[in-house]
Amino acid sequence: MIKAQISISTTDDLTKRSYIYIKIGNKKYKEYTGVKLGLDIQPNSSITIKERTEQLRILEYEFRKAIEFGKYPVNQSKLRIKTTENTPLKELLDIAINNKRKANLSPKYVYHLEKLTEKLKQFLSPEELNGNINNLQRSRIQEYMNQFNSSASNYMISRRHIKAIFAEIDKDFEFNTSIINRTDKRKATPKLHQIYSDNQIKEVLLFLKTNHKDLYLCCLMSYGCLLRPHNEIRLLKRYHFKNNVTEIHLSGDENKGKKIRTVPIPHYVRELIIERLEGLSYDDNLFTRKPEIHNPYYFSTAWTRMFKLMEKKGIIEKKQTIYSFRHTASVNVYKKTKDLHILQQLLGHSDMIVTLKYLRGLGVHNADELKHVMPEL
Repeated sequence: MIKAQISISTTDDLTKRSYIYIKIGNKKYKEYTGVKLGLDIQPNSSITIKERTEQLRILEYEFRKAIEFGKYPVNQSKLRIKTTENTPLKELLDIAINNKRKANLSPKYVYHLEKLTEKLKQFLSPEELNGNINNLQRSRIQEYMNQFNSSASNYMISRRHIKAIFAEIDKDFEFNTSIINRTDKRKATPKLHQIYSDNQIKEVLLFLKTNHKDLYLCCLMSYGCLLRPHNEIRLLKRYHFKNNVTEIHLSGDENKGKKIRTVPIPHYVRELIIERLEGLSYDDNLFTRKPEIHNPYYFSTAWTRMFKLMEKKGIIEKKQTIYSFRHTASVNVYKKTKDLHILQQLLGHSDMIVTLKYLRGLGVHNADELKHVMPEL
């Protein structure tokens, strides 16, 4: 981890600009906003000292996290390699991937882009790879895309990733992008994570508590804290737990909604977490008990194994997944509050449409249907 000194430089005079002072080795930086991190944090636009102080604290926290995850300092010399009409397609693909690696993107997303690009280079002929990009035919891209027909969802995700690669090339080198846009589309059927009944959720959690304690805690937190299993719960470290382990604080780059979140911890989850946190250092992971974290597929692999055992015992059904805990909790919260906006905030959604999808367990699919169960809308 990079050793850095970070401090807030401010005054009681709103006419003077405040900033975050960062020293890394012999290099010094001043950051006035969250622009470099892709965050809308602007302390110097505040109208009161109190508001500016709070914004500065948030800004300091976000830069501290960015440094910790290796996303700062931002490479300001990220100059693109100059391309010409004679630059071969293979080189353009390499340049596009290199640009994506330098961007502030998730490692998992970049990995998928790299994997698909390598497959494309293996699929195309040497003549196509060494030729002009404008000579590439739509039919060839379609033929390549047909490899991902195992499901409509897999096809469309792969199509979207390939479009991102060619869009990156298009920033520096104009070409006929319609060859990508005109590839076939597939209509993916939304996956419904069937919710658990009250009796079921008790049986499933009891089984997991006996057979896989990490997965048990993950599912309990997904239900009690409404956090996402793989990209939020799996990554939790000691420093995320605040206010005597009554809250979980996530920065903007630590959750899908890209907003700072404060998540309350119910008492039945808190008791287990306190046990887990005993003896952990500031940077230790909740599940590995050391700074390193489990691989991205840790919980999904464990769930697959446990699901087979639970299915044999008849305590779980086909469409019930690890995400069903979050969906079940969402339905229960809505039944109690009848407030869609509260549910949206608890789930950390930036779009209300996404929140509505969580209520399909109530037979609710859109805002019009929701009026029957939520008269105030």
